[in-house]
Amino acid sequence: MKKIFLLIFLASTLFSCSDYLDSPTEDFANNPVSGALNPAQKLAGAQLNLLNNEIFSYNTFGNRMTYVWGLNSGFTSNDAAYNFNFTADTYTSGTWSTHALYIDNFQDILDTEATFPTYKNHMAISKIMKVQGMEKIIALFGDAPYSEAFKSKEGILTPKFDDDKQIYIDILNLLDEARQDIADASGDATFVVPGAEDIVFEGDMDRWNNYANTLELRILLRLSKTTDADMVTLRTNRFAALDGATFVSEDVAYNPGFTGATAGQSNPMFRQFGVNTTETAWLSGNRANAAGDFIAKVVNGQLATTNLTTTGLVDPRRARMFSLVSGSVSGALQNTETTVAKSRLHNFVHGYWGAATSDWYKNGTERDAYAMLAAESYFLQAEAIQRGYLTGDARTMFNNGITASFAFYSTGFGDFTISALNPNTYITNIDSKVGLGWTATSDKINCIMTQKWLALAQWTGIEPYFDYLRTGYPNVPLPEGVSRTTRPNRLIYDQSEYSANPTNVPIVTVDELFSVNAKTPFYLQ
Repeated sequence: MKKIFLLIFLASTLFSCSDYLDSPTEDFANNPVSGALNPAQKLAGAQLNLLNNEIFSYNTFGNRMTYVWGLNSGFTSNDAAYNFNFTADTYTSGTWSTHALYIDNFQDILDTEATFPTYKNHMAISKIMKVQGMEKIIALFGDAPYSEAFKSKEGILTPKFDDDKQIYIDILNLLDEARQDIADASGDATFVVPGAEDIVFEGDMDRWNNYANTLELRILLRLSKTTDADMVTLRTNRFAALDGATFVSEDVAYNPGFTGATAGQSNPMFRQFGVNTTETAWLSGNRANAAGDFIAKVVNGQLATTNLTTTGLVDPRRARMFSLVSGSVSGALQNTETTVAKSRLHNFVHGYWGAATSDWYKNGTERDAYAMLAAESYFLQAEAIQRGYLTGDARTMFNNGITASFAFYSTGFGDFTISALNPNTYITNIDSKVGLGWTATSDKINCIMTQKWLALAQWTGIEPYFDYLRTGYPNVPLPEGVSRTTRPNRLIYDQSEYSANPTNVPIVTVDELFSVNAKTPFYLQ
């Protein structure tokens, strides 16, 4: 594992020179040192950078936008996620420029396909990871550079912005290419089989195939609102081809050898949200996050609305999601400040947990991180079946999603063990609760999205936000005192993009974030 982290450190250092989707002249592919590296030597660093950034940026933004997080007492914030005062500098570094940089790392691998023909499996992984990166960018921003992106070595320094509708088509085709690569290389000793440099599945290409299927399922469901004739046909045909496929059935973990011994090499959840060994300081300002008032009422059994009622039903997961204050989750109203103690992220979330301080630190820094939870896969399948896109039993997949979430919160880490939570009792108890249970909820998409939100909260928080924008569920209230009547459908492009590519980048105003218009991402139009 130490060897893998040395490799990642080298790769990350080299990869940090590139910048936007524009792929400027410092592109890693032009670096003479990088040119001497084969795909196996580049893969681990590329994977780690992209996945960690998703936790640092997309996850943080999503949890704030879906009212999972508010602010701890004693902190002040001018956070646009709470006051809706968005600018070109709001959440864009991590979700646009830095994220594009890390997608470029996979493109650099793909650019060597002809040079390294025996690395077909590595190319397949890189194609899948490129799709994972791009689908988030177009979901949050809409149109983006794609066909001319990452091509500074070809003299394209100011790429055009492609219609995001076309990008959806292109990345779905890229998944097809990846699965074909896997099939072509299967059982053929000519092709290199990835090993430890693949920090996600360690070269298990069947699992990569399942992951590609699940990413396609995520992307196709994101297009559930579209009435565009061409895209309806594409959606129908691709779901037909996907019916009967194998999807992710496990938490997709990654761990190249996380350690607390060296700064920057610890588990990213701990690094972003944890505390130091003496518990005297947070490692990051993001530790200001506390339970939001809305999710607090949901898990405490204190919410009674038309679309979601949890009255009298305490969620057994709550004590592992947030620290309790006087026996319950104390949530913070978004866009307000208070001196009353609020529930912070529980030790289970950042991993700082154990019998002694040294154990706490070790458990937090060395535990696995997650690219996707099994619960998401099951809820995706439940939605697809409920909408008639796939065959199967939607309720079974719905229950499987809840069960997977309970299993996740019942799994210890490091030398820490934890008692198991019983999903069956919970599934029985929620059945009469609108918005939580299957029988009581007339619109099954409501309970699927709500349970998915609870399962993914804090871990892959951006996905419930995209779900909320396209379905309206869960029915998350607005922050206190904001003048807007809706949550934003997108972000403004990064200010760096307006500086580097002014001819091509679309001008997006703040008002355009809060309405459906030509600048709105395609899946919401």
